[in-house]
Amino acid sequence: MIQRTPLIPLALLALGFTFTFAGCSKPSSAAATARPHVYDLGVVEVSDGVPSRHDLGDGRACIATPTVQKDGSVLIAMRVEEAGKLSQLLRVQTRSDMPFQISVGDLSIGMKPHIKP
Repeated sequence: MIQRTPLIPLALLALGFTFTFAGCSKPSSAAATARPHVYDLGVVEVSDGVPSRHDLGDGRACIATPTVQKDGSVLIAMRVEEAGKLSQLLRVQTRSDMPFQISVGDLSIGMKPHIKP
């Protein structure tokens, strides 16, 4: 006589084996995402075309140059420098007294631009 093994118990056993060992893997350190360091500059008074320099620490500085648009919005071009060399060039368009935060890589800068009267 030939003995036959039912397929359902074998399938359940294989499925249980898969779930048991699939949950044991640890994420690699490369898979972990680094959180950006947030620099909140607070309220920054801006005038059309007048750059302002903000020290971010760790040898970093942000030079923000605002351009007031005809519709009253503010276009802010930000140069982020490290050790005197350009690291990032960012642009943001917002309204006066409206806070924003922008992130690139490990860098996040926030401010609330206020147009000087």
